[in-house]
Amino acid sequence: MRQVKGRRTQRRPEPQPVESWMPRVAWRSPMMLGAGAFLGLAAVAGLLQGGHLGTGGSSATERAAAWYPIEEILAAGHYHTRRKDLLAAIAVAPGDDMMDVDPDEVRGRVEALDWIESAKVTRLWPSTLQVQVVEKEPYAIWQSKGVSWLIDRKGGRITKDGVAEFAGLPMVVGDGAPLHAAELMEILKRFPTIQRLVKASVRVGDRRWDLHLKNGIQVRLPEDGVEDALQRLTVLETEQKIFERDIESIDLRLPDRLIIKPRGGAAESVARGEST
Repeated sequence: MRQVKGRRTQRRPEPQPVESWMPRVAWRSPMMLGAGAFLGLAAVAGLLQGGHLGTGGSSATERAAAWYPIEEILAAGHYHTRRKDLLAAIAVAPGDDMMDVDPDEVRGRVEALDWIESAKVTRLWPSTLQVQVVEKEPYAIWQSKGVSWLIDRKGGRITKDGVAEFAGLPMVVGDGAPLHAAELMEILKRFPTIQRLVKASVRVGDRRWDLHLKNGIQVRLPEDGVEDALQRLTVLETEQKIFERDIESIDLRLPDRLIIKPRGGAAESVARGEST
C-alpha cells in the first residue's frame, strides 16, 4: 500500500515594502520592449491629437480612428429651446473624438441661443458629453415699432418667435419700457384691482407711464409718486366705481387733483378729496 505524503504547510510570505511592488525587469526583456512600444505609440497618438503630425487621411478616416469616440450626448434643462437647435449649437456628433471637444467653445455656442441664460458642458469620460442649460425666464411682452418681443425681468430681449404663446404676460410699450417694466409691475402688484384691468403699460418719453385699461380708459401716471397716485385711484374706484363710468381718461399727474375726461365730453378737474 502506497503511503500518501502529507501536504506541506506553505508559509505566508512576509509583507514587502510599498516601493517593491513593481517587478524588476531587465532593460532588454520582452516586457520592457513591449512597454517601450506602447509608450511610443502613445506619444505618436498625442502628437496626432495635438495636430503636430498630419495623417494625410480624410476627416472620416480620422473619426473612425478616434481614441475616445463619443457614444452619447446628454442635454438637460431645455424647455423652450428646441432640441434640434440645441444639438446644432453643440455641433458634436456620436463618433467624434472626445479629445477634440473644447467645453468652453461648446458652451459659448449654446449660450448664444435666444433662450439660454447659461450652460455647463462636461466631458464624462470615456464616451459621454453632458450639456446642462438654464433658460431665461420670460417676464413681459415688449411691443416696439410693431414688433413684439419676450423680455426677461432685467429687460433683456429673449425672442420674437412664438410670443403669442405668452399672451398672459404683462405688455409694455415704447422706448425704455423694458428697463423700467419690473419696477412698475412690482408697484401694480400692491393694487390688484387696478392690475387686473391693465391691458398695456405705455412708456411716455421714457419718463413716465400711461395705463391702458381693458375697458378703454387711459390712466396717466405721474413721473414720480406712482404708488401714491394709484392709491388715490383705488380709493376713487372703491367709493365711486369710477371704472364703470363712460370715461376716456383719468389724469393723475398732478398731486393735488385729478382730471377726468368723459368720452366725447370736456375734461373735468377734481381737487383731491372732492367728490366727482
